[in-house]
Parts: sequence; structure tokens; C-alpha cells
Amino acid sequence: MSVFVMPVNPFELSEEAVGRITADDSWAPIESEIPNVDARVIRNFLTPAEVEVFTAELASQRFVPVGRDGDAANYAEGDPVGHLRATAESEALAAEFYRRLRTFLSVEVGPDDPTDSDGRPWKPAAVNPRMRFITYERGGLLVPHYDSPYFAPDGRRTLLTVVVYLSYEAVGGGTRFIADKQNDLPFAQRDFSDWSRPAEPEEILSTHRPEPGDALLFWHRTLHDSAPILEGTKTILRTDVLYEPMDVQ
Repeated sequence: MSVFVMPVNPFELSEEAVGRITADDSWAPIESEIPNVDARVIRNFLTPAEVEVFTAELASQRFVPVGRDGDAANYAEGDPVGHLRATAESEALAAEFYRRLRTFLSVEVGPDDPTDSDGRPWKPAAVNPRMRFITYERGGLLVPHYDSPYFAPDGRRTLLTVVVYLSYEAVGGGTRFIADKQNDLPFAQRDFSDWSRPAEPEEILSTHRPEPGDALLFWHRTLHDSAPILEGTKTILRTDVLYEPMDVQ
């Protein structure tokens, strides 16, 4: 079970920056499917002007290194750096993201959907206000892994990952979806441990090469990685969608 631990390298988004994003109604999203996997990309989730707002906001922030498994607690000085991270909490930004995402979210999630919903029906309720800002530099990567759910004290939980791309000036670094031999097993019988090796080329189902402003949506228990950055950098914002049980009134 995943609970909120202390955020990695916390900072506060300025009210001005959040206000400029929540006031922008010029976005024109276009949804498309990712081939060979249950994932979707929303093009133009952020406008170019909003991407610039984030770029300016992050320019003065200090990012700290995290290891290649994405777990800050497992990183020690001198280890290979997977990425650099800073974290902000913003209810206002979460509300704006949810407003934009609502039309793209299923009204109900149940046992037939490819996520560990524990057999109960769930409905989308909000976006997680914890915003994890992640920068990959040359050599940075994330090993094949599954995202973990967060269980809120009020009974809500996360099921869907949201990755918003803020920059992509890189060779390599695509988000890759990987063939999962556990797909035919019940969720209770699966091993959701990180892989100890990189994916082989024949194991890659699809690769999303993003454009700034894209939002990528996929279920937490979808096996994926971030390919090594060969040149340049990539910066993302990572959050989730919170769901509530359908019996909650």
C-alpha cells in the first residue's frame, strides 16, 4: 500500500504562475491512442504559453538527484542518477487539470478495466495535488516498473497516471510501454517489483516521443520505463487521478 511520504525536495509554485495557467482558456486538446497498449495522449493539454510559465517557474528551483528506480529513499551519493526532482503541492493546479481531464476519463472503472480496482466500481473524483517535477539529463533513465497507487484517508485512491511533458529537447528519453507476461494473472498474484534490467528491444510495445504540452494517461499497473537520454534533456510533471468508490454519495 502506498501512502504519502514526505515530498522529495518540496517548493511552492507561485500564485502568479498558477493563476496564469488556470486563467488560460485557449487550449485545444486532441486525444489519440497509443498503439498496442491501453494508454492515451492528449495533445495540447497545455498551451505553449503555459509551458513557458512552467519553464520560467522551474528555472530558479533546485532539483535533487534520484536513482534509476525513481525512489529517492534508495539513492545514495555516487549512485547513477536516474533523474532530478522537485515537488510542489497545488490544489488550484490540480483542480484545473481535473477540469481539463474530465471529458477524457471513464465515468466508471470496474473489474474489467486493466487496473487493480479490487473488484469494486470506481469513478474519477479529482487530480492528486502533489505535482512531481522531473528532469532527465544525459544518461538519465527509469527502469521498467509499475506505478503504485496512493490510498487517501477518505477512501479515495489513485488508479491512473498523468504525465505532462514540459520540455523535450533530447535524443532518446521516450516513454516506453513494455510487454508484460503477467497480464493474464489476477492482480493479486502479480509481482509489481521494479525490473533489475533494461527492457530488450523486442519487449517494447510502443514508444511515446512527446511534444511539450502533451499529457500521457495510462493505468498505474502498466509496465513502462523512460528510455535513456542520449543527448539533451526532458522535463515532465507527474501526477495522478484520484477515484472514489461508486457507493460514495
